[in-house]
Amino acid sequence: MGPRRTHTKSRNGCQSCKARKVKCDETRPQCHNCIKHASECVFKTVGVVASPTPTPPAASSTPTPFVSEATRLTADNGTPAMGMAEMALLHHFCTSTCYTISRHPVLQTLWQITVPQFGFSYQFVFRAILALSALHLAHMKPEHHAQYVAAAEFHHNIALQMVSVTMPQINEENGPAVYLFSTITCIIECAMPRKRDDFWVSNDKVLQWLRMFRGTVAIITSVNEALRKGPLAPMFTLGDRKSSNWHARSSSQRPLVDLQRLIRETVKDPEELQCYEDTIDSLGKSFATVAENGPQNCETADIFIWLTRLSDNFLAFLQRKTPESLVIFAYFGVITKELEWAWWMQGFSVHLIRGIYHNLDEEHRYWLQWPMQQLGWVP
Repeated sequence: MGPRRTHTKSRNGCQSCKARKVKCDETRPQCHNCIKHASECVFKTVGVVASPTPTPPAASSTPTPFVSEATRLTADNGTPAMGMAEMALLHHFCTSTCYTISRHPVLQTLWQITVPQFGFSYQFVFRAILALSALHLAHMKPEHHAQYVAAAEFHHNIALQMVSVTMPQINEENGPAVYLFSTITCIIECAMPRKRDDFWVSNDKVLQWLRMFRGTVAIITSVNEALRKGPLAPMFTLGDRKSSNWHARSSSQRPLVDLQRLIRETVKDPEELQCYEDTIDSLGKSFATVAENGPQNCETADIFIWLTRLSDNFLAFLQRKTPESLVIFAYFGVITKELEWAWWMQGFSVHLIRGIYHNLDEEHRYWLQWPMQQLGWVP
């Protein structure tokens, strides 16, 4: 047998195949003809380049998305890395997004400086920051909306996997980071693109959002001292003042008084009726807060405090989609309109009342007349 011939690739196939006047199929690691004729195939030869090195893509003059290749490659093996795309998202958060979470200057500084510092110690916080920043950019740059939303989902999904390991072991040390993650996640859920049918139709998205708020309250309870004495203390000092003012306000608001009268005419079960009346009284305090502060001064805590006060019984009625509970929640949508200074709340109130309207029968749709007028929405 003669010497073995080395299989080399040419423009139209390998030389040995060409010499035999057969077409090279270029199958890797060895083409079929080389196997048949016992020729050494270049695709199996160590150190031989089997194909030309791809030319790197030309650099774009405008930085574009959105998740660095380094992150995509290393996230699969459990050691997520960071690249320039992630640094760009962090920069945007610290120079822009941080100012859109609160109007209060102290809290804006806290979100700009303190919150990213938590991210340097807890990657699930860092990834949540990146996700929120990406959603803000999606809002600001509609020409790249899909790519930035995909980046947000990518980073948030990694964060969820990470925090799921920490949650069962929450303590005074990691509790503030878990609380931050929970808070950012609530904002992310508001900021994610909304579909017309995702209100108790396809995936109970709004109900999940409510559970997340209640989960945040549970975290506060479990690590209360660490939150109030640590770096996040200003959040809770200001929150305590708002809560005290909220409790002191009157719950008697004319539109809600009319709603209570309608509910008393239809609900016969005493326990259910009491649940609705307590929930409406609580909502009245939030209406009074908006009236006294003025819409231009409303903070997220002024509005969302009502969600933290919802009882388990009322949430159960919401889950069952009782018409009375849905209508009460629609009235809450009226005051969420006052938070539309924040990009991540824009359109939320109309989205809410639209979903509720389509889950009500004809009689109870008439109950929505006042909130529909306040929001300027018609079916």
